[in-house]
Parts: sequence; C-alpha cells; structure tokens
Amino acid sequence: MTDRSSAGSRRGRVLYLDLVGGAAGDMLLAALADAGGSLDSVRRNVALLGLGHVVIEERSVRPAGLVAKQVDVMVAGVLADAPRPTTGHDHGHGHGHDHGHGHDHGHGHGHVHGHGHENVLSPSRSYTEIRTLISSCFGIPEPVREIALRAFRKLAEAESLAHGVSIDKVHFHEVGAEDAITDIVGVATLIEELGITEVVVSPVPLGRTLVRGAHGPIPVPGPATLHLLRGALLVETPIQAETVTPTGAALIAALADHYGPVPSMVLERIGVGAGHMEFADRPNVVRALLGRAVELHGEKITDDCVIEANIDDMSPELFPALERALFEAGAVDVWRIPITMKKARVGVLVSALAKTAAVDQITAAYLLHSTTLGVRVSSVSRFRAPRRFQAAATEFGEVRVKISERPEGPALVMPELDDCERLAAESKVSVRVVYEAAQRSIWARADSDTTDLPLSE
Repeated sequence: MTDRSSAGSRRGRVLYLDLVGGAAGDMLLAALADAGGSLDSVRRNVALLGLGHVVIEERSVRPAGLVAKQVDVMVAGVLADAPRPTTGHDHGHGHGHDHGHGHDHGHGHGHVHGHGHENVLSPSRSYTEIRTLISSCFGIPEPVREIALRAFRKLAEAESLAHGVSIDKVHFHEVGAEDAITDIVGVATLIEELGITEVVVSPVPLGRTLVRGAHGPIPVPGPATLHLLRGALLVETPIQAETVTPTGAALIAALADHYGPVPSMVLERIGVGAGHMEFADRPNVVRALLGRAVELHGEKITDDCVIEANIDDMSPELFPALERALFEAGAVDVWRIPITMKKARVGVLVSALAKTAAVDQITAAYLLHSTTLGVRVSSVSRFRAPRRFQAAATEFGEVRVKISERPEGPALVMPELDDCERLAAESKVSVRVVYEAAQRSIWARADSDTTDLPLSE
C-alpha cells in the first residue's frame, strides 16, 4: 500500500476522473484498478465485511478500440449489472455501468422495491444495517471506512429526499446493497492505496430516458441521482440511457474536491474503466488520471470562495448557532470580526470559507440562522500547506495529530484539541499534559508506519 503520509506531505497525488461515458461504481473501480490499484486488496476488504459470496471478476476489453479494464461484481452467482426494463424504448438501459438496473443500488426506490432479484438473497439491507456493518469492521483501514460511510450517507440522504422517507427507513435491495457495498468499499480501498489526496471530477455527462418502475415510468437521471449531483458540473448528451448511477453519483459526491478541467499536475498513471453498453457517440469509459500536484513553494493552490454578511441587529447569543450551521453546511472555516457600518452602527462581519459547490447550502444557512438580508460571494485563491493526520498512542488514549511538513525545518505537529480535552477530562490531568504526550509519541515514531487518518482542512 502506498504511504499516504509520504505522498501527502511532499507533493500529494491528484486524481482526475474523466467521465467520458458517465459514472458508475464498477467503472470507477475498474479505472482505479487499471491505474495501478490492486483488486486483491478490494477482495480482502470485502471479505472482512462478511460478503464471502461476492465474487469480483476482471477482464481486458477494447471499447471503441481503447484498451480498458472491466469489472463485474457477482452476488451469489448473479451479475449485479442485470439491466432494468425501459418504457417502450429498449435501450438496454442498465447501461452496464454498475447498475442502473434491476436494483440500481436503491436508485430511486431501493427502499421500496426489489426490481426483480428478491429471491436471490434476503429481501433488503437498511441504510442503518449497512452503516453498522462498515463502521464495526475494524479490520478495514479507517480512511477506507470513512470514505465508504460518507458515500453511503450521501446515498441514503439522497434516497430520503427523493422519496420523502426518513433516512433510517431507507432500504437497499440485497443484490443492489451488496453490489453497492463492494463498489463503494472497493473504490475507497483504491483511493487510499494509491495515495490520492485530492480528487477533481470532469463535467458529468447525463443521458435521458424513462425506465419502468413499480409505480410507473421513472425519468433518468433518477431523483436520487440528481440530489447527489448537486454542486457538480453537468452536461446533457444525446444518449438515451442511464449514464450516471446512484452509486457512481454517491462516490463522486463523497470524493470530489472540485469539478472542472484537468488540474495542473505531473501525469504519472492512466487507468481506463469500461462499462458494458456501447454508445454511438462516445466510448463508455471512465479515465483515471493520476499525477503529482504542481505546487508553488511547496504549497497547493485551491480555488474556493468566501461567503460573508454584515450583521448589526442580531443578539450576540445567536452567533455561535449561526457559526455551527455554517460549518454543517460545508464551510471549511468561519470567522467574525467587529465592524462599523453605515450611520456609525456597530456590527459584525461573519465570513465563511468554502468550496464553490457549497455556496447554496451556506447561503441558506445564513438566511435561516441570522438576520441578514443578503450575503456576498467572492472567489478566492487559497494557498494550502500539505497536511496529514496520524493517530498518536499515548498513556491517556489515542489522539489524532495533524502534521504539516514545512519548506525548512521540522514539521509542525499539532494534536487535535478536542481529543486532548476529552482524554484530559477522563484522566483528570491538564490538557497540556495530553497535548505534549501526543507530540512526543509522534516525534518518537517519526519513521513508523502509523496509519494515516482522513485528511482535514
């Protein structure tokens, strides 16, 4: 497995997902495997989840003459890519990505219908069951579990919004659930294995058609898929098939740091993952471009935005709730400073730094949790020093520690204060004692193989 601590601190490895034919779990998995990821690692992690009846098969294919890898997920002998019927137009629809098909990972109605595989295994798995299954499997590396849980959370939230049910009532058909678990855990495994620290996603090509659901015709892209693609750059195509499945959309939503053109990077590896259908106007593939980030003085450039509001008529007691809401809406950082407004009124400037994709959610949080009548949005270029998290073992317990390599001199070693405060309270010692113990642990094991934890802003 690639040492993410090394890759992340020196340069960082960037992944650009070129969604030529769309996005599906099996295509993303195949592209990453073709770029150098090990499907044996995926098989091990899937087996740790107790999915011994899942078989992952791979083959070389040549869509439109291109050399590509194709991955099939077999669940109890059933190909999870079985197509779902269309309404009047036999487009083959399931489009051979993972699965706009018989179950579609709950695509639109996973919580209600089984779409034809009900007799293969038990009827369904709830989102709660899947979350428990993944979170309790400590044999899987924490970064892999974190990505997988984030993707399933987004998928379940999208189903909840699309069908008006509580997230705890979302169910996935068994074949679809286990196929989705395999794809999502598999992609998360290879993201970690390849040392990827940043993901940029191309514009997302959308096809259009109708598919036959239990309650009548359903438009494609489905409602859950559209919820997952909020914030993404979309482009319509003439393809009359499902180009983006809910699993593919959930993975994109969970992984994407940015959407847009190829970022500046030194290209190192290329992977091509193929779907099963053929399109008239393009090869049905995803391309994974891996490379080193181009840095300015050892730091990466990130395009973000600042959303801010001047407030002069709100009780000071309400500002902490506003700031919490801004963080929950996706802000990377939030700050406030005193200002003098018109007519010499004393006010407060509240600012939030965020990805451009989160502007709508953050604007809604301002309007809901403050008295402002509007916000300003400014594009900014942010110079971000590379950093990583490591778990530091101390006599008081485990502490997450942020480590940032500097252009000169030793790295900054910054224990997470929340962890230190919690452990200090439990052990009845000062926070400083725990903080310094975590630093000593990292310094003493500077060359160890401590498992990295998820990157943080």
